[in-house]
Amino acid sequence: MNSDDENNIAEWRAERLRQRVADFQARRPILLRDAGQLNDEVAEWGSRLFDNTARMLVITGDTGTAKTWNVWEVLERAIKVGYAGEIMFLTSAEWQDIIGPPRDLERLRKMRTVNVLVVDDLGSFRINDWQRDLLGPVIDERWNNGLPTAITSNMDDFDAALGERLTSRLGDGAIVAMLEGADLRAGR
Repeated sequence: MNSDDENNIAEWRAERLRQRVADFQARRPILLRDAGQLNDEVAEWGSRLFDNTARMLVITGDTGTAKTWNVWEVLERAIKVGYAGEIMFLTSAEWQDIIGPPRDLERLRKMRTVNVLVVDDLGSFRINDWQRDLLGPVIDERWNNGLPTAITSNMDDFDAALGERLTSRLGDGAIVAMLEGADLRAGR
């Protein structure tokens, strides 16, 4: 391969990375684009994406403590430095769309196999048996295959909402970040 070919390949890769970052940034909610301080535990999980040791990330905390911002930020930083895995980021509304009759089997299958799955604001709506029955196989298969999964929630009792089995899988080897502080949105 000559130097022109190498330059063309390098330019193509750089353009592909720029486009991937731009696409991710376009999906990131406008109010979550501000700069901030990334939580150390969340940053550690993000660095593990590159050596395939990232597993479960559980971010808990009160309303407005930047749980969702931390997940968007860590994933954007990972993409910027070359993480190429596919990311599925589900808001609570999207989760409701997937599971609410009729359930979206295609997206449930994708949730089980995508490189990184984020379920944001888990428990912001009451979790019933139907939802637990649909979430169970997703968490189970991701746990079985060691696929990175990030959950944000302000639930206090995961066992009560998800059951002991799912809570155990979410917690197995998980990086848990508990964010504290005042509601950052209160002053806007």
